[in-house]
Amino acid sequence: MPYTFIIIDDDQISIDILKAYLSRMKEFTMLATFTDPVAGVKAIREYGEIDFLFLDIAMEISGIDIARVIREQVRHIVFITAYQKYALDAFRAFGDKFLVKPINQQKMQAAIADLIRKDKRKEA
Repeated sequence: MPYTFIIIDDDQISIDILKAYLSRMKEFTMLATFTDPVAGVKAIREYGEIDFLFLDIAMEISGIDIARVIREQVRHIVFITAYQKYALDAFRAFGDKFLVKPINQQKMQAAIADLIRKDKRKEA
């Protein structure tokens, strides 16, 4: 069964890059992308539950605040931001991974593989 994901980032170029990386991973199905964080939160609530949320932090509404609001509906939150200084806050908001832009395919795949491995250990 494929993993579902949503991307919320106020920069369309960052979204396009993430989509390109994730499209190469056959086990992933994109549900939606959002440059508007409010629309993204609304969609997550409507979906009910998703596997991965790739979330920027420095937006009109902080990705940290978004993570706190929707944490129960997302299996894994992967913060992707240009600002290293938010790392501690991201983990305090129960983020699962923190990647600093610019990212590449290898970093993305390694972060996802680590989270999937942890899931499989929990299920065993």
